[in-house]
Formats: sequence, C-alpha cells, structure tokens
Amino acid sequence: MDYNKFILFGDSITQYSTQQAGYTPFLTDKYVRKLDVLNRGYAGYTTEHGRLILPKILEIESNKEKDNIKLITIFLGTNDCYENNNWIQPTKIERTKENIEYLIDLALSYNIKPIVIGPGLHDYNLVIEKSQAVKATNNRRNLEYSEVIKSVAKAKNVPFIDTWNLMLQDSKFTKEEIFEDPPLEEYLIDGIHYTTKSYVLLTKEIYKTIEYNYPELLPENLPFKLSYWRDIDPKNLDTIFTNTYKQD
Repeated sequence: MDYNKFILFGDSITQYSTQQAGYTPFLTDKYVRKLDVLNRGYAGYTTEHGRLILPKILEIESNKEKDNIKLITIFLGTNDCYENNNWIQPTKIERTKENIEYLIDLALSYNIKPIVIGPGLHDYNLVIEKSQAVKATNNRRNLEYSEVIKSVAKAKNVPFIDTWNLMLQDSKFTKEEIFEDPPLEEYLIDGIHYTTKSYVLLTKEIYKTIEYNYPELLPENLPFKLSYWRDIDPKNLDTIFTNTYKQD
C-alpha cells in the first residue's frame, strides 16, 4: 500500500493549481492508483525559499532507497523577478540561477525525474488595478529570468517548459508587443496568477513533457494498485493483493 510519488513543487501558481482547471486535479486523476500526486506549492515563495524547503520535503517523502519519488515539477522564479515591491521576494538573477541548479541537482540525487518550469507572462497594470501594488516587474524581465532558468535546465539535460513563450504563442501579440506590457486578463486573473486558460495550456504541456521525456512514467505504463474488483476471488479476499489490474 506504499505508493510512489509525483511532487508538484513551486509557488502560488502551483499552490493554486488545485483549482478545478489546474494541473493538480488533472494529474491526480491521471495517476490515481498509480502515483500519489503531492502539491507542495507555497504562495509568495522564491527559489531562495525553495532551496531551504525542498531538502526537508524530500527527506520526509523519500524512502531509504531513494527510489519512490518518480517525478517532480520545479516551478519557481515568478517571484524572483520582482525588483522593487518588497525586501523579501526580489532575487538577483545570478542567485536564481544558482538556486535552480541546486534544486535540480537535489532532485537528481534522489533519482527523481525533474521537469523545470519557467515564469510566464505578467500584466503589471492588472496587478496595480487588483492590488494597488507598485510596478514590480515586466515581461522583458520575466523573459530574462525564464531564459536563465532554461539555460540551467539545458545544461543539466532535464526538460524545461517555456511558459513565457507558451503563453505568447497562444496570444494575439508579437514579442515586441508583449514587451510593451499589453492587457493580459485572458491569461492572468490579477496580473500574476493564472486563469483557467493558462492552467489548461500549462497542464497540457506538462503532460506532453512527460510523454516525450519520461514515457515510462506515463500513467498507462505504470501498474495499478490492487486487483480489479471483478478479479477478486470472493472466497479468498487476499487476491486483492495478488491479482493484476490490467488497464484497458
């Protein structure tokens, strides 16, 4: 009854992906009776916070053999991009790079297959409208951080999801227009956090990334836990544990 695990690690975008349209319920459904999908998203956190807490998470969730956590998404950097809104979140790009390197290396040391996700688009006018915050970042700066995180993933030979360009390609804007910070309420509910549309885009990309890079970990290639109910011998209920549940 000990399930292997799929950890979703990140900031508020991961935390709030528990919504109906987010990737947490989608992946939980896909991996039901196969992997336990654990949401470990922490609103407001940066890579600096992430490098402190991921070791604790893996220490608790991993077995002694370090072979029970199969997948992890590492989705941090959105809050790192901030530059003048507070003293807690802004993180220099060089430090973000170091932190992402550390997080990837840590996951690999636990024999976990990582998927790194970069920060997406930003609408600072919508942020100001919804929260009366100062202009903390922009799409050019988000792209710079995304590209640095991408370079780390490439150097480590692990898959990277380019959320910034994923959103751009789906939008009606050119790259030059995005740099002018146009309204993006179709993708961002408050300038930062994702609408249903953005979550659907990202969810599909996560699944495609598993399919392309880690096909052995697709749901259809993993065994079910416990027997199919029709295969259980009513005279010997221990066959719950011995029969194989074959997916159609």
